[in-house]
Amino acid sequence: MNILVVEDNGPEQVIMKEAFKEARVNHDLYMVKDGVEAIEFLRMQEPFKDAPKPDLIILDLNMPRKNGLEVLAEIKQNPRWAHIPVLVFSNSEFSKDVCKSYTLGANAYLNKPVDFEGFVDIARVIDLFWLKQVRYCTH
Repeated sequence: MNILVVEDNGPEQVIMKEAFKEARVNHDLYMVKDGVEAIEFLRMQEPFKDAPKPDLIILDLNMPRKNGLEVLAEIKQNPRWAHIPVLVFSNSEFSKDVCKSYTLGANAYLNKPVDFEGFVDIARVIDLFWLKQVRYCTH
């Protein structure tokens, strides 16, 4: 399965890659650094001309250029992408961010852990539930 991670923080990108590796999640991770790149990835625009269609999107909220809520709205309004599960993965614990994410169509809202082991635990949960149990629309 192909997982698109939309995360502007370089060190957190590295931590996520390492956490998925540590958790033995054997799926392909693709990283983009902001919302603009996420949409370019989904549209298969340069430099993502050969990008696969993601089976799951892990989306940060607070990013430059186009924030996570804007990306989420665009994904869920587009019939080509609306069926792709989107997990919002954020440091924000504000109720307004959680509610707005679900209103826009997020499939889950997860708070980022504070340490590496927490990231490994999240990777295991994502793998067990979202990648092994949940059935997906494949069109």
